[in-house]
Amino acid sequence: MIERKESTPLLDLLRPMHPADVADLMEHLDAEEADYLFSLLDHASASEVLAEMDEHIRERLVAEIGAEKLARIVDRMESDDAAEVVAKLSDELAERVLESIGEEDSEDVKELLGHEEDTAGRLMAMEIVSVHEDATVAQAIAAIRRAADQIGEFYNVYVVDSGGRLKGVLPLARLLRSPSDRRVADVMERDVVRVPEGMDQEDVAHVVQKYDLVSVPVVDEMDRLVGRITIDDIVDVVVEEASEDIRRMAGTGDEAIREDSAFRVAGVRLPWILISLIGGVLSGSVIGAFRGTLSSFLPLAIFIPIITAMGGNIGIQSASLTVRGLAMGEIGAYEIWKRLFRELRVGIVMGLVCGGSVGLIALFWESNAALGIVVGVAMASAITVAATMGTFVPVAFKKLGIDPAIATGPFVTMSNDVIGLIIYFGIATAMRDWLVKL
Repeated sequence: MIERKESTPLLDLLRPMHPADVADLMEHLDAEEADYLFSLLDHASASEVLAEMDEHIRERLVAEIGAEKLARIVDRMESDDAAEVVAKLSDELAERVLESIGEEDSEDVKELLGHEEDTAGRLMAMEIVSVHEDATVAQAIAAIRRAADQIGEFYNVYVVDSGGRLKGVLPLARLLRSPSDRRVADVMERDVVRVPEGMDQEDVAHVVQKYDLVSVPVVDEMDRLVGRITIDDIVDVVVEEASEDIRRMAGTGDEAIREDSAFRVAGVRLPWILISLIGGVLSGSVIGAFRGTLSSFLPLAIFIPIITAMGGNIGIQSASLTVRGLAMGEIGAYEIWKRLFRELRVGIVMGLVCGGSVGLIALFWESNAALGIVVGVAMASAITVAATMGTFVPVAFKKLGIDPAIATGPFVTMSNDVIGLIIYFGIATAMRDWLVKL
C-alpha cells in the first residue's frame, strides 16, 4: 500500500493503532516509506507518534519536515517532548519553530532547554495541576477539568501556598473520595517526595523506584513547584542509562551506533581496543619473563588460555554486578566491604571447584601430578583474585571520579590476565624441578 501510495487504506490501518506501534512500524521502514507514512498523519497524531519514536529516527524525520509543519506538530506536544525535539534542531530551525508556536509553550520549552541535559529540570514536564492550600475539593476538581485538554497523563493534584511553594499532594483517588466542601489542606498528603530541578536523571529514577512513585514533583531552590516527572519518562531513563552502561563497558558509545562511517566508528572503539592491546603486550611480557620455566616444561603452555579465560570471565561477572550496584545506588559505604568480602568468598568457592577440575584434567592429560597441582592451585588463585578485582576496581574508579562503566571492563580484563599469568608461572617456577622430574 505504501509503494502504491494508497493513503485511504493506510489511514484506516493507522487510526486504531497506538502511537508507539505506529512509531515502531516507521522505524522498520526505509527512509522514503517512513516519510510518506508520517506525511499522512494529522498534526495531533504526528505529535504523539514523534514523541514515541527512537531519537535517531526522529532526528532524520524532523530534518525532512518543513518548519511550519514541524511547529504545528511541536505545538501539540507536552513541554518535555517538545523540548526534546527542539533540542536536536539547528539553531536557526529551532528559533523559527519557537517563534511559530504559542508564546506560553515557547517560554516553557526555552525554560526546559535552559537546564543541563540529563537533569530533572530537563526531563520534567511543566504542565501541572496545582491549587492553593485554601482551595476546596470542588475547586480542585474544577481545576482538573480546566487543565484536562493541556495535560496528558496525570495522577496527582499538587497543593501550593501563595508563593508557589509545594505544601502537599492530593492523589486523584483521594480527591474523588473527599467531600466537595473540604479544604484540600485537610485531606492532602503533607509528606511529599520531591526532587530538585538540578538532580541527575539517574538519581531521579532511584527516588521513583525507592518510593514506588508514578510521578514526582520537581521544585526549584526556593521549594517552588516547577514541574513533574511521570513514570513513562523514568522508564525511558532506566532503559537509556542501562544501555549506556552496557555500551560503555563494551568500549562503545552512541556514536558507534549512529555513525555509518567505518573510520568514525573505529575511532570511537579504538581507544578501548588499544587498552586491550596493551594488556596483551603485558601478558606477553610476563610469558617472556618466564621463558626459562616454559621451555623446561612445554606442557605448561597448554593451560595458559584456560587460566586467562577463566580469570577474565569471573572478573567481568563480578565487575558487571558491581557496576550495576553502583549505578542503581545499591552499594553504600558499608555495602562496599560487604560486597568485597562476599565476592572473595565466592571466588574461593569457584576457584576450588574450577581449580580442582582443571587440576585433575592436567593430571590425567599429562600423567604428571606436579602439573595438576600447579594448574589447579594457579586456577583457584587466579579466580579468587579476579573475583576480588572485579569488585574492587569499579569501586576504586567511582571514588576517583572515573566512570566505572567506561574504564572497568578493559582494566579488569587486562589486570586479571597479567596477574593470572604471574601466579601461574610463579607457582610453576617454584615447582619446576618437581615438574621436570615427573
